[in-house]
This record gives sequence, structure tokens and C-alpha cells, in this order.
Amino acid sequence: MIKITPVALIVIVGCTLVLLFAVTSIQTNKTTGDKTSLSPSTMPSINTTKSVIEKTPVPVGLDASNQSIKGPLSISIGDYHAKMPVLIDNTNVGEISGGRPLNISVNEGYHVVQVCSGDVCELVGIEVKSAIKTTIDFGERLKRDAPQGPLSVSIGDSNAKMQLYIDNTSIGEVSPGKMLNTSVNEGRHMVRVCAGSVCKQQEVEIKSTKQTTVDFGEQIQKDISKGPLTISIGGYNAELPVSIDNSSVGIVSLGKPLQIMVSEGRHTVKVCVGVICFNESVEIKFAQPTFVDFGERLKKDVEFTQPTVRIVSSVLNINRLSVSVEFINPDKIDHTMSATIGGGYSYVDSNTRERKNEFAQTMVTRSVKAGTRVTQLVDLSLSRGSSVIASEPTVVEVIVT
Repeated sequence: MIKITPVALIVIVGCTLVLLFAVTSIQTNKTTGDKTSLSPSTMPSINTTKSVIEKTPVPVGLDASNQSIKGPLSISIGDYHAKMPVLIDNTNVGEISGGRPLNISVNEGYHVVQVCSGDVCELVGIEVKSAIKTTIDFGERLKRDAPQGPLSVSIGDSNAKMQLYIDNTSIGEVSPGKMLNTSVNEGRHMVRVCAGSVCKQQEVEIKSTKQTTVDFGEQIQKDISKGPLTISIGGYNAELPVSIDNSSVGIVSLGKPLQIMVSEGRHTVKVCVGVICFNESVEIKFAQPTFVDFGERLKKDVEFTQPTVRIVSSVLNINRLSVSVEFINPDKIDHTMSATIGGGYSYVDSNTRERKNEFAQTMVTRSVKAGTRVTQLVDLSLSRGSSVIASEPTVVEVIVT
């Protein structure tokens, strides 16, 4: 047991009192200081307005310092039969199709390029540099991941082209008597052809190893109403091709009109002489005959149906006959045309003083572009004697190559 002496007890009590006094003093000063710091006269002002920091957006995958530096990028799908959009960093930058790559310039840096065929998408990460052309070909990947099968669509002997749709996407036009061949992703698809508001459709199963053929000919013949159409060229002496809505339907000639049945609705009938064509819009109605005659227009605007050389005018100047020769090429291709120009004349022989007859001729050659005509001046020398009397010159021979 520890014994505490009176002196030790006095020291302990004294230290305790000193400690209590010190704590009380510190608490008092703290309270006083807090009240002072919160007084309105000494309280610092606080700005309650929020600071807004505007950020300049930086394209995904780009260093902001390289935004103005671009590099060439070429994206293709090889011979994969499709038309599809191209996305770079989720932004549409254009469209590609089989055999037609997309060539663009892209900011330097890292990018993600994406193309989609139906539900199948292919993505590639690339780095573009200004001095290097970057090339991506998705062809083999698409063939592997989205295989296609061959599809042929026809409309039989219909007299007009029809629009073809596959799964509500326009593919092109189907012409009468001609198959439209395309490639479609494997799986089930809806094939539809339309003439105006009349449409026919059929569901098909496409396989990469099997040819699929759809012929709407019988359905169209049975369900689409038609009206009779007669096309004539009157007294114009030629055999001319006829097309309806840019699809060939036959030949019309002098005294032999072309008579065909055409689906109801508005159509454009066209006949052509070389590169010169005439169009007529017609409205076909069921069981109501429609007649189109191009004769007067052809006679007025197309004088020649074949490459021709003709004499325009001639002028006699003492012993020289100047002949203006016109070369006319109504064909669709360029021609080289050679013409022999001749003319008879009489003259007084300087020795016998008798008037004699003579014939002079010369050849001229010109290259004439399709659907054009050119004029050439040719001189015939009539130099046998004096007092020359010239007859009208003629085209003796024409050679066209």
C-alpha cells in the first residue's frame, strides 16, 4: 500500500487547480475568437455565382493539336455486291459499293471505321497519317460473315420497265425480256416489282450455293390491265427503233406501224434517227386505243437517215468552179466520209475555136462526228480552154467508213 505524505498531497491538489484554470481560459478565448470571426464587419465576401468552363469538343480518337492535318483514306468492299454507308467514329461519311471505293481525307490520329451489311457490321481501328495513304478492304470479311447468294428477277414480256425492291429497298429497274441479276445476303427476303401503283411480290430463301430465280411474268400478264398502242412514222422512209419508258419494244417503218399492248398509266414513247430522238407522252387506258404518229416531226427535223454528202452551192470563177459540199452524219458513231465531186462543162478550144465538152472531178475526205454535219469548200479546175460554161456539179460517189 502506497502512503501519500501531506506535502505530496498539497502538490497534487495544486497541479489539478492549475490544469483546470488553463482549460477554462482556452475555451473562453476560442468562443471569443469564433464570435469575432463571424461578425459582419470582418467576414470575407463569398461569390455565389457558379463558374462555367466552356469545353471545345474534340473528335473521338483525335489529338486536338492535329485537327487541321489530314491524311488520305480509301475504304472498299472488293467485289462484294452491296451498297452501304461508311461510318468513321460513328459519323456517316459517305457510301461504298462493289468496285467503287470511297476516297476521303481524315484528320490525323486514331479512328474506328465501320460498314454494315444488314445486321452484320465490320469495324476496324486505324491510325491516319498525313504522309501515308491508309487503305481498308472489307470485302473478304463481309463474304465470310455476311455471305450472299445469286438472285435473278424477270417480268416476262411486259411492255414497260418495273421498279425492283428487295425488303423495301430499291435495287433498280427490270426490263421486259431481260433478267436483272443481283446478289443478296443469305436468308429470307421479300422481292417486289411495281408498275405505278400495281405491285407484285414474292418471298424467297437466298442461299450462297444456290441460284434463286423469280419470274413475275404470268402474274403481271394476268393482273395488270393493258391498252392498245399504235406507233407510226407516216410517210417517212426509214426503219426506226421504238422504245417505251427507255425499253426497246420493236421497229416501225414506212407503211408498217408498230402495234403493241401496254400497261395502263402514263408512258413515254420514243423513236430515234441516229442520235436524234423524238418523245411523246401517252396515257394508256384499258381497252381504249392510243395512236402516236411521228411522221411530220421526222420530215421537218430529220432530212437524212443515213450518212450523206450533198452539194449546197457552187460558183464559177473563170476556169474554176468552187463547190460547197456538206457532209451529214446522223449515226450514233463517228465516220470518215469520202466524196467524189464532179461536173460537166464546155469550153472553146484555142486551136480549133470549136466548143467542146469535158468532165472534171476531184475527191474530198472529212471526219464527221456522230450526229453532226460539216461543210467543205472544193475547187474543180476547168482549164481546157476559154469561154467556160459549167453545168451543176454532182456527187459522183460516197464512201463511208
